Amino acid sequence: MARVAPTSFVFAPVQLVRPAEVVAFRITEAILAGDVKVGERLPSEQALSAQLGISRPTLREAIKLLVHAGLVQVLPGSSGGLFVISESVPANLAGFPVPDLPGDQIPALLQARRLFEPQVALMAAQRATPADLERMRDAVTLSFAAGQANRERTISHETALMMTIASTRFNIAVARATQNSVVMKMMEVLLRRMDAVRLAAIRGLDDISESAQSLRNSQQAIESGDRARIEAATAARIDLLERAWGRVSALAPGAQAAAAAAAPGLKAEAAPRGARRSSRAA
Repeated sequence: MARVAPTSFVFAPVQLVRPAEVVAFRITEAILAGDVKVGERLPSEQALSAQLGISRPTLREAIKLLVHAGLVQVLPGSSGGLFVISESVPANLAGFPVPDLPGDQIPALLQARRLFEPQVALMAAQRATPADLERMRDAVTLSFAAGQANRERTISHETALMMTIASTRFNIAVARATQNSVVMKMMEVLLRRMDAVRLAAIRGLDDISESAQSLRNSQQAIESGDRARIEAATAARIDLLERAWGRVSALAPGAQAAAAAAAPGLKAEAAPRGARRSSRAA
């Protein structure tokens, strides 16, 4: 038999995940979605390990990851426990591992968002429960609170971070409202990619209230159930972010690096090239 040459296909590296990391991902999902809020106490170690179906040593290892990330704090004593102290979830704990996003993939990311989010919003309008709509309103309220906290005209990193959390929470609520588990997972992947871009882009807005108002418009459109209104509001949200990202991409090299540094998961050296294409991708 003649010798057959090996395939030319190149396999991508595999990212292995420890059980404790999976547990930490599950807990951060609840924090990202707003199911568990800052100041709330998580169930006891015994109850939490039972809910998650894991051993207590695995849970303790996961808690160490969350403490190190500054998301939770362990307080001793009878009135103590495991408390959530931050909603700012690091990229490495926000779900399953996703490689860094090269800048030249940003246009494809924005195109995918334009295809995906309007359809999710339309489905959500048809299937949302009162609880789903309330979660959307809560995210909108958080976004306006973030804007009011920004006392200077320049948008601070803290404000941009809080606005990103509000937008992420809104998108999660919309995806949940579809009552479709596959759509929810697809939204999770998109959000993992979008957060780095969104965080940098928000700081390119002329007025932080634009972002909050765009969320409110989308929320009200979904509640109205009007197809044209939903599509218009979703497109306007996407347009707003793309215009802001275009401003970030036009910054001087030093400012570009600073903006990219504020957005973990985005490869700074590639961001300007990919960002310049984003306006054409829209």
